[in-house]
Amino acid sequence: MRRIRLLQWALGLCALVLWGRLIQLQAWDHAYWKKRGEQIRVWDEPLAARRGRLLDRSGRELADNQPWVEGQPLTPQRQARLAERGRHYEIKAQRVYPGGSICGHLLGYVSERHAGQADWLGKEGLEARLQPKLAGTDGWRRWLVTSQGEKLRLLQEKPAHPGQDVRLTLDLPLQQTAASALESVLHQLGSVRAANDQPAGAVVVMEAETGRVLAMVSLPTFDPNLFVHTGHDQEIRNLLKDPRAPLLNRAIAGQVPAASTFKIITASAAMHHGLIPPLRQFYCPGVRWIGGVPFHCFVRRGHGNLSFEQTLAYSCDCAYYDLGLELAGTQLTDWARLWGLGKTTGVPLPGEQPGFLPDLSKASQGERANLSIGQGDLLVTPLQMACVAAGVNNRGAIPRPTLFYEKPVRLGEIQLSELEWARIRAGLDGAVSQGTAAGAGGQGLGLAGKTGTVENSPSSDNPRGYNHAWFVGYGQGLAIAVFLERSGGYGGALAAPIAVSVLKAYSTSNSSL
Repeated sequence: MRRIRLLQWALGLCALVLWGRLIQLQAWDHAYWKKRGEQIRVWDEPLAARRGRLLDRSGRELADNQPWVEGQPLTPQRQARLAERGRHYEIKAQRVYPGGSICGHLLGYVSERHAGQADWLGKEGLEARLQPKLAGTDGWRRWLVTSQGEKLRLLQEKPAHPGQDVRLTLDLPLQQTAASALESVLHQLGSVRAANDQPAGAVVVMEAETGRVLAMVSLPTFDPNLFVHTGHDQEIRNLLKDPRAPLLNRAIAGQVPAASTFKIITASAAMHHGLIPPLRQFYCPGVRWIGGVPFHCFVRRGHGNLSFEQTLAYSCDCAYYDLGLELAGTQLTDWARLWGLGKTTGVPLPGEQPGFLPDLSKASQGERANLSIGQGDLLVTPLQMACVAAGVNNRGAIPRPTLFYEKPVRLGEIQLSELEWARIRAGLDGAVSQGTAAGAGGQGLGLAGKTGTVENSPSSDNPRGYNHAWFVGYGQGLAIAVFLERSGGYGGALAAPIAVSVLKAYSTSNSSL
């Protein structure tokens, strides 16, 4: 009985103490604890995942992350100075593009989803296309902090998981060679022109069998670092207003007539439909009268008698006017579609355009003749024409272009006999050895191809009506397309030498391995 009373007294005493403490907290110390509670809170600190790098085929960094502090790179010297001053600083993983503008259109750029957090979001190019793979998974730390932000205690943490590095098929030295060769020609042409009448261009180089892109250049270009680093608003505005459209990737979105490079397709269509037997000869007097209108050959005096192979080598227009009119109905455009024209190639880049194939079902004879030499309403991209070159190299197998190491995929298959392919290839060999591209210096490199010159009339974006120039070819396992916008010259004189420079660099690089 005594023990029960003692237990009751003990419990009563405990209750009395608790009630007393409760009264103290609620009444006497209320103001103190209210102020203390307002000073302490829970804060979630975001942890941005390290963004994956973009690398060229040999592991060279094309897009990387560098430590920055207060808007500047954290070099060892700067880190030492900050340490000497005893300053606290927060390191930010800044996205950087070491090559500057050399791969601007391919790589694209990023922006921060939340200012200052380095949580980068791909906005253009491969940065946008590969966002899920590059981004990784962000994490966070949950802290107990004071109202001044002082961390008192770590409550919980979810670590960030870094994004994946991606190795591209791109060959940076070859990209630099292509850009330098193209820039040299454009500078030479533009040095005597007004600012609103400057030339532009694109170069595409890919492995003919696999479709792996080794170089893709579009000029003028831009430096993606401008969009990532602060303080470049005026430079960005200048890019947006530039009449040369430096943000346009002409390699995949520049849609222009194919000119005489389209004769590869006209010739193969005519071969397929039995219009060019082995002994057929063509006669070029310099002009064909079609529907009462003169359609001139680019050699006004005429080529005279030509074999089929010579019509390709010397790019005789009259021969292809004949073939274009002999192809019935929509045979030519149907065949062009098999080559991949009029639709996107599926290259893993945003912004690719399909070009345009005109409807021949109700076309006039003049329209059919124009299409046969790649003029009129036809529109193609340099990438599409690189695929055409690859198709000839492969004797019909057209690869889908890619920037990744993946199983090659075919866009289509052109069915011709071995003899027919041999005749077309002989014509393209002749163009480089003795025909329209003979002056480019490609002999001995295994280069074959077709030149083209787009005839233009004066317009608002081309006041003097300068010609566009093309060269589409293949050699040493590569397919190459070179396009010069508003060049004012001819494909053999201006575009073909760029392809030769690229192939020489590739040959030298391979021989040193």
